[in-house]
Amino acid sequence: MTAPPSGASPERHHLRGEVFHLLDLIPLSTSSVAPAFSIAAAYGVMVAYAGPQAIMSVVVAFPFFLFAAIIFRQLNIHYPHAGASYFWGSTVIGRRYGGFQAWIVTLAYFMSLPPILVPAGEYTLQLLNFLGWVNPGVVTSISWEALVGILWALVASVPLVLGAKPTARFTEAFLALEVIILAIFLGIGFYALPTHVVNPVSASWFFTSRVNPFDFALSLVVVATILDGWEIDSYASEESKKPRQWPGKSGIVGLLSVFLIYMVTMPLITMETPLAALSASPDPLATWIGYVLPSAGWAIDVAVIASTASSLWLTAFILSRAWFSMGRSGLLPAAFARVHPRFRSPWVSIGVITAAEIAVQLSELTSASIFAFFSLVLTAAGIFLIAEFALNSITATVHFRRTQQPMGLEGPGWHSHRLIVVIAPITALAMLSMIVLGFVTNTTLFYVSLGLLVPSVYFVWKAGRIRGTRIPGGVPDEARALRD
Repeated sequence: MTAPPSGASPERHHLRGEVFHLLDLIPLSTSSVAPAFSIAAAYGVMVAYAGPQAIMSVVVAFPFFLFAAIIFRQLNIHYPHAGASYFWGSTVIGRRYGGFQAWIVTLAYFMSLPPILVPAGEYTLQLLNFLGWVNPGVVTSISWEALVGILWALVASVPLVLGAKPTARFTEAFLALEVIILAIFLGIGFYALPTHVVNPVSASWFFTSRVNPFDFALSLVVVATILDGWEIDSYASEESKKPRQWPGKSGIVGLLSVFLIYMVTMPLITMETPLAALSASPDPLATWIGYVLPSAGWAIDVAVIASTASSLWLTAFILSRAWFSMGRSGLLPAAFARVHPRFRSPWVSIGVITAAEIAVQLSELTSASIFAFFSLVLTAAGIFLIAEFALNSITATVHFRRTQQPMGLEGPGWHSHRLIVVIAPITALAMLSMIVLGFVTNTTLFYVSLGLLVPSVYFVWKAGRIRGTRIPGGVPDEARALRD
């Protein structure tokens, strides 16, 4: 294994390997996307932008995210590393490019955390109110929402600190609860269809040319926040039992599973709920159940809370591994690469993430409108998630075009990358187009994103000063025939 930075002990700067089985990675990838939470948190915003064509925005975006998942798998086969995107960009294109990508990854995943914490507090208070433990005034209190969100940030740090295997076990239990409850309500929804159709299903929900392109573009940006998360298995590669075989494959399975859930749930919700109610709702799942089976609204809150909790610690899992890798390479302070002596988790990175989450929650107390704040952060997070996938697609375009062999000259151990050579530039162009359309339709989003990119100058400069030719870490190079 590649040696750690000079002066660092291997025990302090290496995660525990050979922990995750494929049957751990698939639930991680599925739960990280968080289907119930994603629908509850994002579908209302999407409908507000694009009406029933919000479903079409998922259909249009999905192929490019599937391409991105295939690209992640191929990059992971060649370069399994806890830094994933950061490491790939640094290795293939250069350290400065990797430094820029490090900041994009930081923004993408850290800005995904507040839109999780805000509804986590709201859903929890709604459930407590139903149980009679708090009064309605508490449910509508911004202060209480922020406080409960802070408690969730602390709770989510527990499985992360305990290590990879406990994180997987917590995730599997919460995913099972989420899927069972969601399946039960889908059954109830289909049973109620004959008497509860508000909007007859239309083919235009899935494909039509009669859509406002600017509003549709904004919906596409939000889609990025509900079709991401499957890539967690690449960031878990150093902790996987077969780091060159399973990570990436489980991500594709997770993405396909969640897309299927969306294609069943979103049309059903749209058929049985007035569009005005959906577009104004901070929780479309609860609004839908309110029209179909009002007395069972509390149960959908349980599913969303389970989904929210796992999404919270899994998003932080990705960021903690990325920061761990950056600390190990010297891009961040070396403390970020420290692992717990017993649990082998990057506890310093996890602690910093948790503290930053709490700081953001406290700052929300000054916001006049939680929903407006939530919508802006959700859209901004989507921009940087798309940017991460775009940068990885550029990395793959450079790498696999460079290593592609002419017909008839394939040597021993060589395998074809023709599919990646085709889809990588297409995916990069599609992702960049989504970003441009998002900026054109929302100039505030453009200026906010531009301001957030300013610290990337430091990361690019710092990356250029890192000594050595290779970022430390990763897995042994025993399968060199699979590389290049």
